[in-house]
Amino acid sequence: MRGVNKVILVGNVWKDPVVRDTKNGSKMAQVSMVTESGTGEYKKADWHNVIFYGKQAEVVDNYVTKGTNLYVEGSIDYRKYTDKTGVEKYTTDIKGYTMQMINSPDAYKEVNVSSNGDAPHPARSQMSDISGQVADDLPF
Repeated sequence: MRGVNKVILVGNVWKDPVVRDTKNGSKMAQVSMVTESGTGEYKKADWHNVIFYGKQAEVVDNYVTKGTNLYVEGSIDYRKYTDKTGVEKYTTDIKGYTMQMINSPDAYKEVNVSSNGDAPHPARSQMSDISGQVADDLPF
């Protein structure tokens, strides 16, 4: 049985993104997002580290700043690394594959590129193909 590793976040960028060039010459953008849930005394904030590659990273570099409201689809990515002192550390990132800016002049410019920058994510493409058919079959 295949599993599902999918994350959907809607939140605000809480500091300016960090954009770097990778060893193969493409871009990587690290976006720190905060999401809120709950109400009243149960309200809480969660911070997420979202990583974009290729064309998405270029869009982040050009349009995303602190305070930008984003819709992100991606997957959870667990990594282990060794810091400068030789201590092994673990981190959890969201590997973003779809991003849409909300409440901005570019809000309707959806960035939907696979992690290698060539084609739309397969699941997203299938959903857009199906959605038109489903809407036509509804009785109301």
